[in-house]
Formats: sequence, C-alpha cells, structure tokens
Amino acid sequence: MDINEFREFLQTRQDAYAAWGRFVSEEICSALRNSLGDDKAKLFLKIHSEPRLKTIASALGKVSRKGYDNPMVQMTDLIGVRFVVLLSVEIKTISDIIENCDKWHATVSKDYLSEIDVNPKIFDYQSRHYEVRPITQFDYRGESITPEMCCEVQVRTLLQHAYAELVHDSIYKPSGDVPKSAERQIARSMALMETTDDLFCKTMEILADNSKERNELLEFLSGYYSEKIGKQYIDEDLHVNFSVIDTFKGHIDDNLPNKIHVLLSEKKYIPTRIINRVEYNPLFTQPCILFVYWLASQLDSGELLSQWPLPGNISGLELVLSDLGKSISR
Repeated sequence: MDINEFREFLQTRQDAYAAWGRFVSEEICSALRNSLGDDKAKLFLKIHSEPRLKTIASALGKVSRKGYDNPMVQMTDLIGVRFVVLLSVEIKTISDIIENCDKWHATVSKDYLSEIDVNPKIFDYQSRHYEVRPITQFDYRGESITPEMCCEVQVRTLLQHAYAELVHDSIYKPSGDVPKSAERQIARSMALMETTDDLFCKTMEILADNSKERNELLEFLSGYYSEKIGKQYIDEDLHVNFSVIDTFKGHIDDNLPNKIHVLLSEKKYIPTRIINRVEYNPLFTQPCILFVYWLASQLDSGELLSQWPLPGNISGLELVLSDLGKSISR
C-alpha cells in the first residue's frame, strides 16, 4: 500500500476508528464501575480517558519516518486511549479488565517491567501498552468495526504520565542532539519517581491495614442495607459513615454483623421506618443507620446523644431512639 492509498483509507475509515476507540473506552470504564462501584470508579481514574484519533497528517508523517510497507497493520495507534491511575499497584486493575474482556483480542505491546531493565531511559513509557482488536466484525454507532482495526490502550500512573508529558518530545523524540547532562537529570528524575511511587504504595498499604476493620464493617452495612432496605435508597457519604463508625469503634467486634441481623429480625418494622424517611432525612440513606439502630438499642440515650458526631443531624438520632421506645434525654 503506497502513501496515497493509505491516505484514501484513512479518509474513509476515520469515523470507524473513532467509534472503535469509543467502544473500547466505554467497555473498560463500564467494567471498572461494575467492579468498584460508580463512586470509587470516578476516583480511581485520575484523568478522563478520552480516545484520541491520530490525524491524517500525523499518520502520513509517521509512515514517511518509519517506512511502513503495510501501515494498515503496522500502525497500531491510529486510535488510542489512555487510562491514568494513582499508583503502580493499581495498573493491574485496568490490565485485568483489558485482558479478560471477551469482545476483543488484547496483546501486550509494551511492558515497562521488562523494558526498564533493558533501557533505563524507557521510564517515560513506564506503562503497559496493549494492542486491542475486535474478535469479530460488528456495527457500532453506525460504523463497521472490523477485526484488523487496532486500538492502542495505555495504562500508566499519574507520576509516569507527568514525567512522560515533560520529557517525551524533548528527550526521546528531539529535533537535535540531547546533551548528556540532560540525560543524567532525566535518570535522576526517574529514580526519584520510582522511589516516590514505592513510598506512596507502602503508605497506602499501611493506611489500608489500619482502616481494615472499619472498611469491612462499612462493606457489610452497605450490603445488608441493600438486602434489607434496598440499594436504590443508598446515597452513601463516606465522611458521615466513617464519622459514626470511628466515634463508636469501641463497640465493634467480630459478632456485630450477627447482632445487627438479630435486631432487624426482632424489630421487623425498622426497614419500613428507614424507607419512609429517606426523602427528608439523609441519615436514613446511609448504611451506618443500621449500626445506629443497634447502638441505640444497647446504649443509654443520653450517652449516645453526648457522643453523637453529627451535630447537624441530631433529629435523625432522635427518630431512631423514638422507634426503639427510648427516652430522649440529653
């Protein structure tokens, strides 16, 4: 295929490649939401993953530089999408989604873990690159997506992305010679970036271990609320839930889930009371409300009110106490 034929190919297939990139991006984002939940998925990606279509001029320029004889196959980045996460340990989450999707073939075209050993200057590409091609032909957004179409998917951390944006054109694709002193500075930066990422990862491990008990309790409360009250009523606010859990952490033990289950079995009216209040009191949209009911059943109301961590919603606690027939004493 000569360059004029390739130009004609691009002119007729630009919209199809754009549609293929959009499909890949949306499939990965959908799988991420299903895995983490909507709120956590939004926080997980640090930069919006918008597909990028290579311009015809850029594609033709690359053919001239590289000397491709079959650019339709050899040029794998006519459409691409990048996913940026916070830490290197989080790259695996996106990689697993890409590799386990049954709608395309995904092959690793660049893996920093192996390449950085070969060339330490490779840090600007310290990300996983995938070539993603559809298994079969299908139509999407009015365009025919065919098996030979490739979408390049990059997965990298925020540190790697910042580094790459800084040095990519200046160091690895320069218009002239790069001074050795500049390469030395880049090598120092690379080491600093790797050390920073390692420290961040270890810090998050420590924090996760320290928060394990409360995270597990909130996970139970969220699941039990969905089961007994209804997932559609949850409007989770982590700050509210953790404020309640942290304040009364001295009452948490391994048997707490069973104790809450027993309470709801004995007080079968509680789910209905919660549902009736979700529209006018936000406390009842929080999974921790189940913990609050249990606390109210066990503690003196005055003690509970004196420790209550939500001064702007004392009325919600008073409703819970009233449901359980407890006097509201301060």
